[in-house]
Amino acid sequence: MKGISYRGNHICFGRYALQALEPAWITSRQIEAGRRAMTRNVRRGGKIWVRIFPDKPVTVRPTETRMGSGKGSPEYWVAVVKPGRILYEMGGVAENIARKAISIATHLNVADNSGARELMCIRIIGTSNRRYANIGDVIVAVIKEAVPNMPLERSEVIRAVIVRTCKELKRDNGMIIRYDDNAAVIVDQEGNPKGTRIFGAIVRELRQLNFTKIVSLAPEVL
Repeated sequence: MKGISYRGNHICFGRYALQALEPAWITSRQIEAGRRAMTRNVRRGGKIWVRIFPDKPVTVRPTETRMGSGKGSPEYWVAVVKPGRILYEMGGVAENIARKAISIATHLNVADNSGARELMCIRIIGTSNRRYANIGDVIVAVIKEAVPNMPLERSEVIRAVIVRTCKELKRDNGMIIRYDDNAAVIVDQEGNPKGTRIFGAIVRELRQLNFTKIVSLAPEVL
């Protein structure tokens, strides 16, 4: 997708806004997930405007069908976003609350072969006022990018465990561990990984948090 957004790139309703820096197709479920995360964070203290609308249908042909006979049926709807487009606006809250609510959605890589490639964090399970997640935290996330023809699909809401962070991990012996990316492993309700392989090195602190299955599948434990 080429070009930048020449319309919808200015704040019109609120005082603070979230602006896109890269081109993307944002599905209706992803838009709603971002709105819910921001609303939950401000606790009914302000007003949120959604500046994009999913008006482009995406059709999908059923598997094992013959060629021809026209296009498939619409599977989901997306909003075509170019760099510079305003996604959300917020007003009626303080600047620190607006910054916290807008930056609540964090993107992570997937460190397993479950089929998902990229996640967007919605919230941290078990906490209500924490802004950042640490290694070993369980989060609720939505799949932003997935491998085709896999059990997990785009826009699906799942649970994941943080296994790598760019923020350094300090141990009692003075050792500091820092990764180049933020990554997570998709798990089920019991905390077991949905994939059969783990990519990259993970820390041994996950064993103390009862994620022994993830540690056993990892090729290297630090």
